[in-house]
Amino acid sequence: MTADHSSANDRERTTASPWPILVALGLVLSEVGIVVDLFPIAVGGLVLFAASVAGLLAESNHVSSQWSLATGFGVLLVVAGSALYALGTGALAVPAADGLVGLASRGLAIAVAGAVTVVGSVIVRKRTRRSTT
Repeated sequence: MTADHSSANDRERTTASPWPILVALGLVLSEVGIVVDLFPIAVGGLVLFAASVAGLLAESNHVSSQWSLATGFGVLLVVAGSALYALGTGALAVPAADGLVGLASRGLAIAVAGAVTVVGSVIVRKRTRRSTT
């Protein structure tokens, strides 16, 4: 008969969270997509970043619902992207932004990413509510 010399801490190990890697990947993809002006990469990276940050904060019990946080991130992205789009198209005139180029396409990518994040979080929230009842 062998003795069990493992402690309670050894048996209660937690697994590593995937969220930090997804947050980093989303941040990198969104930055590359926005800087190089690659619309699909920017949108996908921002959606991944927003969802991953919401998931990370929900997993660490800083927020009660990751879906409401993801919706808030999405709304923030829509507002910021719309402002950049307005600056880029000349609908909003700010003298400091006169020399900047590509604001319209980059702002559109950010706004679309926000809309996708909002729609996705609402759909997932409704599906999870439906499946739990």
